[in-house]
Amino acid sequence: MKYLSLFIPLLLFSCSDCGTTCSKPITLNGWWSDSASASFSNCYASFQLVGDSVFMTHYIEFNNQPFFETGKGIVKGDSLIYNVIVRHGIEGWSTAGTHCLAIKNDSLLEGSYSDNKGNKGPLVFRKR
Repeated sequence: MKYLSLFIPLLLFSCSDCGTTCSKPITLNGWWSDSASASFSNCYASFQLVGDSVFMTHYIEFNNQPFFETGKGIVKGDSLIYNVIVRHGIEGWSTAGTHCLAIKNDSLLEGSYSDNKGNKGPLVFRKR
């Protein structure tokens, strides 16, 4: 999978959890995955945090068709909010969107996506 070489590891940063400061920094570095159904495979995501900016890469296969998107945005409190652009799409799918993820703990990012076709839904990343 040629796209996997584009992933960037996460950096260590401190966060807020539900409006209160975390007692220790949460390590978000490493591989993350997501999956909505058995139709999805090889799901990888990586984030790079620089100050209050977030940069992400995301690769999945849906019924063996590759999909790759990149994004950038901000860290706001205990959330990552970023816009994505599809770099390698699947016919009929969106070409851009927004992800908003709450940092739940060291191993869970949870939130939602919306895309430029009006689709919305849940989005969950778990540390691999």
